[in-house]
Amino acid sequence: MIDFNTHVLERFNAHGPVLQPRMGFSDPARMQAGLEATAASRANTVCTITLDAFTRVNNLEAAQRAIDSESMLNGYPIVNHPPAQTRALIDQIDARYRLPVQVRHGSPDPLHIFERMVEIGLPTTEGGPISYCLPYSRTPLREAFGHWEKACQVLSSGVDNSHIESFAGCMMGQMCDPVVLVALNILEGLFLRAHGIKTLSFSYAQGTSPVQDRAAVTALQQLAADYFEPGSYHFVGYVFMGFFPRSLGGFCRITGDALAMIRATGVQRVIIKTPVESRRIPRVEENIAALEYCDYCLNTDGVLPQIPFDSQEHERVLRSAKRLIEGALAHDSNLSEALLGAFDSGLLSIPYCLHPDNKRGAGTVLTPENYYHGFQGERVENAFSFLAALRQNIRTYDCVL
Repeated sequence: MIDFNTHVLERFNAHGPVLQPRMGFSDPARMQAGLEATAASRANTVCTITLDAFTRVNNLEAAQRAIDSESMLNGYPIVNHPPAQTRALIDQIDARYRLPVQVRHGSPDPLHIFERMVEIGLPTTEGGPISYCLPYSRTPLREAFGHWEKACQVLSSGVDNSHIESFAGCMMGQMCDPVVLVALNILEGLFLRAHGIKTLSFSYAQGTSPVQDRAAVTALQQLAADYFEPGSYHFVGYVFMGFFPRSLGGFCRITGDALAMIRATGVQRVIIKTPVESRRIPRVEENIAALEYCDYCLNTDGVLPQIPFDSQEHERVLRSAKRLIEGALAHDSNLSEALLGAFDSGLLSIPYCLHPDNKRGAGTVLTPENYYHGFQGERVENAFSFLAALRQNIRTYDCVL
């Protein structure tokens, strides 16, 4: 199978940022059509197979009932479909287009998924014991670390060119000081590397200010260079993960700001959204249109805005994230125990995250510059502040007064 990290780095050097949709269908024929459409588009792309919710929580019986009754799932049930059938999908994309496929899932216990990936020969996925436990599940954090240790060992020993994208930069990203997102990327990346994963990617989700985003991503890039070997990783930016603008103009404005930050920082891969995100799951043709629109924006002069560089905010994020990383690692010589201890002590804390193992000893405030800054204190979050934070970008990009 294609080395995902090498492919992205080479395609970025030749053609600019690589674009990727979220895409998953329960029916293999529809999944094949989605992969084919992505690969054949005029954009610089890689392909995605997003898994269904039953597979994510290891409810394979429910997934099989849906398949047997021809009910639609919200993704591809990779464990239930015969491995030869899925391998045929991947081989066709490889043979015709020489493009890699990433499996996206969302599971705090991905062993069953990784075992099937090894059987098929798929080396590329995403997640981690922190980012796919908090805030997506109620699985105890210690259990999630155990699950991911086993799963990473299975994947790394079972395929060549194993690659995992840490999802840590997307955890409550629109309501979280980027200091936390940057630190968690590095810490989760260290865990994945320690358990045999060959190459990594580090994520960052668009926040409420492209200026703050540029400062934060630059800090993430500097810290990654301190902890990881050159050429062993790349960066992926996400168009906004929260409540999405409802208007076409809002989609264009928020996407433009995300792409402008990505171009300014040299991020190599982009997860895109479509104009229908606020209403429903996009169809294949809507994903392809969004891919080609984003490719046009990135490769046409004068379309995207210029994003200023805030050196003061960059230094704040860099200094504070490094302090969190070093403080977490100091808890224990065993990496998993160190990270568990950092959450148990409250050193690592995710605002608004209701998981029992998250102490919630930190909050965030939106500054006059539209930056999210964290603070230590009592549990100040409530439903009003949560909804206000979620709706901030709708107000900004849909021009709601």
